[in-house]
Amino acid sequence: MVRAAALFPLLLLIAALAPFGLGVVLARASGFPAEQQVLVLEGLTVAALILAGFASREAYAPRIGRWPHWTWWDQATWRHLTYVCLALAGVLALLLQGVWQTGDFTIPLAGLGVVGGYFLFAPPLAWSRRGWGEFWAGLCLGLLPVLTGFYLQSGHLISEILLYGIPLSLAGFNLFLLLGFPEPGQEVERSTLATRLGPVGAAFLYTIINILVVLSLIISIFFPAASHYGESWLWALIVLAMVNQELVKRRAYYQEARIQLLCLLNLALHLGMSVVFGLGLWGRL
Repeated sequence: MVRAAALFPLLLLIAALAPFGLGVVLARASGFPAEQQVLVLEGLTVAALILAGFASREAYAPRIGRWPHWTWWDQATWRHLTYVCLALAGVLALLLQGVWQTGDFTIPLAGLGVVGGYFLFAPPLAWSRRGWGEFWAGLCLGLLPVLTGFYLQSGHLISEILLYGIPLSLAGFNLFLLLGFPEPGQEVERSTLATRLGPVGAAFLYTIINILVVLSLIISIFFPAASHYGESWLWALIVLAMVNQELVKRRAYYQEARIQLLCLLNLALHLGMSVVFGLGLWGRL
């Protein structure tokens, strides 16, 4: 458990990158050939935006909730790193849209990544302190990167993006809702959604979103265009979502060890969804 907790920041970084890869695979499965140079630049842009979001947390809100800590540098150094990442992402987005002609929405999508990632913690928006952090985190862990990965490879949008992006966004919302619970002994600020709603209210919201996650996974199983290559694993994800729900029902959020377990299981659910969706799309290549 301790080792898993130590790996949590790295796993969260992978979970943030995986939906973008899923969007790229979806584009390939939909008949759009992969463009290697564009793919490399896209990946670097998305990675820079994600790192900017992580760095802004350490720079501007290191004590909010139970977010993963990267204690390598002081806050000023992390702030400088955010500027470097944002500048890199901006230059790459300009190159993608202006030189590689990836579409008119390339820069707006990058801008949305800045609004939802960097400003998740950074002022003046600081969504995590306004009770909107979970919404933006869910968007940046699901629908937005899936859409970006598909659009930059194809220049088009299809409804199937919603089939994969919405469940990942819902799972990401619940993950960050749990991360918003304060740690024991931590001074509670009514900033994150969990602290605003209180434990019972946050658990009720988690339950509603988790029901939507399960329903979206069931829809994925019976969606006509979906491959059944990973169908059995989709049922495994549904079981995992129900296990998480049982922990919430038993008020695991009142005990430190159990809420840590709940956070890890929800992260596993999100990562597992990206992997299983990817397997299903791989069967269509």
